[in-house]
Amino acid sequence: MNYKVFLVALLFLIITVIETWAQNLPANIWSSPQSATTEGRFRSNADDFIRPDTYSGVKFNKWFGMVSFLQDANNNPVATVGFATNASNLYIGAFYSGNMWAGAPVNNYNEEEPSITPNGGSDGKAYNVYDSINVSGVTNPVNNVALLIGWNNMGFRLTYRTNYQVFNENDIVTKDENNAYQLYRSYYDESGYIAPQIAWAMSKDLTKNGIRPYAVVDLVFYRDYQKTNTEGADTDGITGEKIGRSLNHFDPSLSVGLGGYTFYNNDGFKASADFDYVLTFNIYDNEYSYVENGTYKIGKITGTYSSTGNNNYTQEYFISNLLTPSLSGSWNDDRLSLKFKVNLPLMFSNRIQDLLALDGGTLIYDGASKSTFTFTLRPDIRLALQYKIIPGKLTFNSGARIQATAATLETINEENYILNNRTYGRKIHNNSFGTSDKFVSRFSIGPTFNFTEKAWVEATAGVGEGYGDGVIDVFAPGGLFSFGSILLALKF
Repeated sequence: MNYKVFLVALLFLIITVIETWAQNLPANIWSSPQSATTEGRFRSNADDFIRPDTYSGVKFNKWFGMVSFLQDANNNPVATVGFATNASNLYIGAFYSGNMWAGAPVNNYNEEEPSITPNGGSDGKAYNVYDSINVSGVTNPVNNVALLIGWNNMGFRLTYRTNYQVFNENDIVTKDENNAYQLYRSYYDESGYIAPQIAWAMSKDLTKNGIRPYAVVDLVFYRDYQKTNTEGADTDGITGEKIGRSLNHFDPSLSVGLGGYTFYNNDGFKASADFDYVLTFNIYDNEYSYVENGTYKIGKITGTYSSTGNNNYTQEYFISNLLTPSLSGSWNDDRLSLKFKVNLPLMFSNRIQDLLALDGGTLIYDGASKSTFTFTLRPDIRLALQYKIIPGKLTFNSGARIQATAATLETINEENYILNNRTYGRKIHNNSFGTSDKFVSRFSIGPTFNFTEKAWVEATAGVGEGYGDGVIDVFAPGGLFSFGSILLALKF
C-alpha cells in the first residue's frame, strides 16, 4: 500500500509543482484497424502489445506477432510489423511502421570535366555534376521504430520516428538551365524531423478503481537548413560560406496523465474520469549570412532566417499548455458492448514573434513585434459499438466521432519598430470559431474475424467522411467491402 500511495503522491507532485509534462500517452504510435474503426475505444492486442500501460494484458505462451497494411493520409502504402515475447522476468516488444525508402529524394549526377575555370575551360578533373539537388522527395520516406521493456508492472518504451533527409557533399558542380556551371567546395542541405521519445507507464492499476499513471518525454528536432561554399565568388560576386536558409526548431514536450479513475460501476455500466496535461515548447537556434568586405560571415539568431521571400529574419518562441479533462463510460451485455468518451481540451499558448532587419552584421528590430496569447477549446465526442455476430469468431466494430470547430480567444500585444526605434504599440483582441479547422463528423465500420483464439484478422471498411455522399455503398470503391487497412495477428 505504501508503494501505491507513494506513486500517486509523486504523480500529483509532478502535475502541480513541476508542471512540465506533455503529449497524450501512451502517446499512440499507431492504431490497429479495430482501434481506428472504434475511435480508440476498443483496442486490440495489436495496440496493447507496444503500449507501456497495457502490454501485460496481451496473453501468450511463447510469442505474439502481427503485420498490417494500410494507407496514410496521402494514400501512400504503409507497412507495420510487431513482435513480443517474454525473456525471464522481462516482457520485450518491438515495432516498425513505415515505407522504408519509398519517395526518397533522388539526386542523379554525371561524372564529367565541366567548364569551370574563369576562361570557360576544364581544370582537367572529373566532378560529380548535378542538374538539381533535392532533400524533399515526392513524399519523403517515413520510418518509426519502437522497443518496449516491461518489468515489475511497469513499461518503458523507446521510440524513434524520422523522415529526415540530408545531402552533404564536397567538391561538386551544379548546372543550371543555361548550362552554366558552379563549383562548390561544400554543399550541405537537410530537411525533415528526427523524433526520439521515451515513455513510462504503470501496467497495473494502483487502486481497485483505477489510476495507471504515465509520463512521456518527446524530443522533436525539425531540420530545414542549407549552407554552401562556392569555389571563388558566387553569382553575387561574394566568397565564403553562405546560409541559404536556417529554419530549424527544437520542440521538446513532456507529459503526464492519471490513467483513468472509475467512480461508478453498476449493472454493467462503468463511468471513469481522467486528466492529461501537455507542455510543449518551440525553441529556435539558427544562423544567417551577412556580407563583410566581400565575404560571407555567419551570425546567430534565436528565430528563423531565409534568403528568399519576405521577413527574412524572424525572432520566435512558443510555449503551450494543454489540459484535457475527460469523461468516459462503457456498458456490456452478452454480445453487445458500447463505449463513449468526451474530451474537453483546454489549450493555453503564447507565441512571441519579432520581425528583424540586418544592420551591418547586427540584427535590429524592424517591423511588428508581437506577443500572442491564445486560449482554445475544442470539444471532442467519440462513440463506439462492438457486437459479437458469432461469439469467438466474428465481431462487428463501429465508431463515430464529433469534433467541434475550435472556439479561440486571442490577445495580441503588438509594438512596431522602424530601424530599432519604437513607433507605436497596441493591443488586439481576436475571437474566432473554427476559422482554421473544420467541424468533424465521422462514422466508420469494420470486422474482426478470429480463425482461432491464436489467429485473427482486423479490417477497416472504406466508409467514412472521405466518401462524403452520405451513402454506404456495398461493392463500389470506398464501400463496405473496400478495406482501407487490414491486419493479421498471431500468438502462440
